[in-house]
Amino acid sequence: MPLDGTWVIIDEYMNVGDFFTAEYTWDSPFKVEFTITDLFVVSDQFEVYDNAALVLTTPVMPDWDQIPVADAFTSPPYTTDPDIALASGAFSSGALLFDPGAHAITIRDIHIPPLAIGAGPFPDGTVAFKAVEVVPAPGAILLGAIGMGLVNWLRRRRTL
Repeated sequence: MPLDGTWVIIDEYMNVGDFFTAEYTWDSPFKVEFTITDLFVVSDQFEVYDNAALVLTTPVMPDWDQIPVADAFTSPPYTTDPDIALASGAFSSGALLFDPGAHAITIRDIHIPPLAIGAGPFPDGTVAFKAVEVVPAPGAILLGAIGMGLVNWLRRRRTL
């Protein structure tokens, strides 16, 4: 999985409660910020698992047929741009910070919007997510090294 902030977009035929078919893995020496958002039609809701353990559930949002708009293909409740979906506040989304190390992410769609007013869920799930390494700034690394050196110097000085 790219750790450069590139959006991964998945649109799959599925039922409510199914996992998206792919698993996304990475191994990083740095913390990784993971962001997920619903996409296309509002109200998909997700669970994110890391190595089979639930780590995030995105919030419940109103279905598209409960949002008063003149056209169902306006934004919201519809967009193909993950940045717009995330910023709108109308799409279920979330973020978390993973510790350094190996991770295997799977995503489960636990709510899919209706096909039509009063109908069952659309037989399709959509999600967008991205991950980016949180690399410490060179100045922070230098300050940390100076601090560790000072601590070691003080310890040595106290033992003499």
